This record gives sequence, C-alpha cells and structure tokens, in this order.
Amino acid sequence: MKSKKQFIAIDLGAESGRCVAALLHDQKITLHEVHRFTTCNVKYENGFHWDVLAIFNEIVEGLSKAQKNFGSHFDGIAVDTWGVDYVLLDADGRIIGYPYHYRDDRTDGMMVEAFKIVPKEKIYRQTGIQFAQYNTLFQLLSEKKRKLNLLDAADKFLMMPDFFNYMLCGKMKAEYTIASTTNLADPNTRNWSWELIDAFGLPKNIFPEMIEPGTNLGTLLPHLAEKTGLDSNIPIFASAGHDTASAVASIPVQESNWAFLSSGTWSLMGIELQEPLINSQSLEYNFTNEGGAEGMIRFLKNIIGLWTLQECKRYWQNNGNDFDYVQIAEKAREENHVSAWVDLNDQRFLKPGNMPEKIKTYLYETNQPVKDKIGFIAGVIFESLAFTYRKTLKEIEEITGKEIEFLHVVGGGTQNELLMQYTADACGVTVIAGPVEGTAAGNVGIQAIAAGVVPNLKSWRKIIGASFNTKIYKPVNTSYFVSSGKKYERILKQKEK
Repeated sequence: MKSKKQFIAIDLGAESGRCVAALLHDQKITLHEVHRFTTCNVKYENGFHWDVLAIFNEIVEGLSKAQKNFGSHFDGIAVDTWGVDYVLLDADGRIIGYPYHYRDDRTDGMMVEAFKIVPKEKIYRQTGIQFAQYNTLFQLLSEKKRKLNLLDAADKFLMMPDFFNYMLCGKMKAEYTIASTTNLADPNTRNWSWELIDAFGLPKNIFPEMIEPGTNLGTLLPHLAEKTGLDSNIPIFASAGHDTASAVASIPVQESNWAFLSSGTWSLMGIELQEPLINSQSLEYNFTNEGGAEGMIRFLKNIIGLWTLQECKRYWQNNGNDFDYVQIAEKAREENHVSAWVDLNDQRFLKPGNMPEKIKTYLYETNQPVKDKIGFIAGVIFESLAFTYRKTLKEIEEITGKEIEFLHVVGGGTQNELLMQYTADACGVTVIAGPVEGTAAGNVGIQAIAAGVVPNLKSWRKIIGASFNTKIYKPVNTSYFVSSGKKYERILKQKEK
C-alpha cells in the first residue's frame, strides 16, 4: 500500500447518519467525519415512515463536503444501514408509497398469522433468522393485507442500502448481508428462499439478483458527479450493507475464543461461524444466522440496546433536562448499583414514547424499587443491558460448546465506560472496546478488499488494530451480578406470567 487511497463510507443508523472520508496509507486508516445528520422519519396518525429522499439529500450533501475537503477522486463509495426496512419501486424506478419504519404498528400480530401459513419451525429451518415482529417478512405480509396492496404495483423491492446504492449508480441488486435480515434468505445458498416466497404468495419478480458484499455495482451517476464535484468514474461498491456486518468486519481480533457486541441503538451479540448453525436449541434461544464478509455467518442475537436511553434522553430534553450521554452516565454512576431491572425484550420498550414512565411502570408491576431520578433510570437501563449480555453470552456458549474469554465491543456504546465495566463484570470476560466508528471502518474495509488494496479481512483487521486505540475492561465486581442473577431471572419469569 504505497500510495494513499481514499474511500467514502455512508453509514446510516436508525438515529443518525454520517458521511465519512477514509484515508488509507502505510497500513493505517484515518476516518474523517465530513457530515452528520438525522436519519429523517415521519410519524403521523396513519403510519411511521422513513423520509428516504430527505436522507438521500443529506448523502449528497455529505459527498459534496467530502469533495471540498479531500478532492474529487476517491477509490470507492459504499452505503450501510440498519436492517429489515425496504423501498418499493415501479418499473420506471419511482418510489411507491412512503417506506415504513420498522417500529410502525402494522406488524403487530403478524407473526402469529405467518405461522398459520408456514410453521415457525419450517421458516427457521430455511432462514435461520430469529423471530421479531419487525422482520421484513412480517412487514410484507402486513402490506399484502392492505386494500391497496403496493406489492401488486411494485417492480422491485430494495432493502435500504440497496436503494441508496441504486440512487448513486442506477443498479438494483440485493446485497446478501442486508437481505439476510429479511427472514426470506437461505443462509446455505446465500440466495433468496424461493420456497418461502412462494409459500407466502409474495411476487417473485420484485426480488433482485443476490450479490455478495464487495461487489462493484458501477460508477457514480453523471448528474451526481456534476452536483458534488466528484469524479464520475468513482466505483460504487455494495459493502456489507447491514451496518452490523460492517461493524463486525472492523473488529481488531487476535484471539480465537472471542465474541462480538455491536453496541448502538441496537445491541447485537454473537460470534463468527463459517457455516450457519440451525437447530432446535438455536431456535429455542431465538438466535439468528445473518450474512457476514468473506462468506462468514454472524450467529447472533438482536437485543434492544441504547434505544431506551436515547428515548429517555429525548424525553428529558423535551422537559428541560438537557444532559448529554456522558452526564447521564455520571449520574448513573453516582447511584451506584440500583438493583432494579427490566426485560428489554418486553414489547413496550420497542415503540417510541415516554420511556422513563414505561420503565417505572415495569418496575411497579414487578414490585421493584422506583426512583424518579435520571441517574436511577439510566442505571436500570445499564444494569438491564449488562444482565441481558450475560444471559446471551451464556446461551452462545451453551449452543456452540465454546468458552468465550474475550468480548470485542464496537460502536457508540464503547464510549459509555460505565456500561463497558458493567458488561465485563456481568459477563465475567475481558471486554475490548473499540473502535467507536467500527461500522464506518468496516464499510471501508470491504471496499478496500474489493478494490484490491487490501488482500483479505484478516489483513484489514490488522490495519484496524494498528489504526485505533482500544480500551480494555477487566471484571472487577462479578459478585454483584452473580448474587443478583437469580433475582433478575425471577423478575423476568414473573413478568412472563
């Protein structure tokens, strides 16, 4: 790698998006955030939607800023986003309807209806994906029930990163890592599960050709090159389109007995496997087999992550308490251990709203201590997350027979030192936190490998290790989580009844 290479990563999360210019030189990478923005959504009486054109305008703005700061030439551009949501297009490439947000109510009860058509066990055998009501399959089935079924008018169905790739280069493809979140992809063939698509009566013609991460889709459209000042011959790569797949690609792993945790709005904990792991136990524990880079499988579980804290912060801010995340974490530290917990998988925590009140209501219902204090509520969230991580890690060990000693954490959650220490204490493993911008770094890595600049994922992870500082957290107070574990489990079982 003698010459400097430049890439652009467009990393879209459920709360915010960023356009990051990456400079690769002398076996090191530096990331430069040139534009950050809110990933616009619209909630009104009849639905909760993504404003994808507003988001795309922000992407174009980010490309323009990248050009102003780093010149017209880049060696690649790629997009990653959250999973499960999609855009429908007609034969002329026009958007049909406002794309739905996965937190919309339309999928309430849809899993039960789906299982009447195809048994739960059969769906899992064919896709290996954990069941959640927001999965794309259940969104599509909900659409089929509408008086005006937009699937009948659609020519193509594109997952979010595939849609933005199309907007950048004009090519409609289905990148595997993001398609694997739909509940409609086969992890063995890494293609659509046509049998399930037929069984659910979904129109086969709308599903695009499946491609692997790292595919060169084409070049930047001329009108966008003219608008942004960028060269029109810049390749548009299908990176690992699912943000977690990109994040995992950035883990500077050196150990063999490790697991990963991508910590942001969602927490995703798991391990890398060379083959899907689909059996009765993985179904019972609701684990998922999602696509990864270089043919790997991410065997993991989705956990509601810092979403609950984000919603609390939004509520507190709207009510005159404008604290940042560092201040909130400090208030939680002052409370010490709160000894009160919630089940983050409870459906009430999935939807927006007065999150502090939802947490307090759960505590009242389970006869736990309640305080109307910011530090206490934040402490409940952090400890509940740590307990959830502990439970999930034990399930991974049980299903795979592997003993995990190291937990690599990437994403924004790594900046929360209290949560990282609680995670180490609860799981009883060494936590290696960083990089913070793991998703953008992984996005760039897939591009660099595709461009022939870096030979493989192993080499890329060495570059990450040489480029970013990580922070190590050793377990220091495992006794609290061990002694409280049975009480935590009783609370969860009590609520299930």
